[in-house]
Amino acid sequence: MERVAMDTTFLIDLQNERRGRGRARGATDFLRSHPATEFLLPMVALGKYLEGFDDPSSPQAQALVEGLQLLPVTRAVATLYAQRARTLRGKGQLPGTNDLWIACTASEAGLPIVTRNTAHFRRVEGLEVVTYEAPSPADNG
Repeated sequence: MERVAMDTTFLIDLQNERRGRGRARGATDFLRSHPATEFLLPMVALGKYLEGFDDPSSPQAQALVEGLQLLPVTRAVATLYAQRARTLRGKGQLPGTNDLWIACTASEAGLPIVTRNTAHFRRVEGLEVVTYEAPSPADNG
């Protein structure tokens, strides 16, 4: 895996793990186990991530995302979004709007998406979903 798009869940897990909040979900381990992988950030995922901060322009908010290459929402992404949304709505399987934009951005760029939110992303035809998850404490003994 040379390049991968990040979902918001991955960013939030990384942030929480770095701050020692909640249980480790495996995002940091995933990052460490893929040192040669380039991680790219869909623009919509950036917006969702920054929404979690009182001041999205603060150093605290920007620390994790500064320097990441952003994947823009282009005309091709919008066309793919329209096609996938119509298909999934017809099946009664439409994921959250932002997740579908993120999925279509990654798909149009030809990138897999790294996420724990597999239920939403696996619905999107043509998108490779890469997951991570640390074992729960109950699994360790």
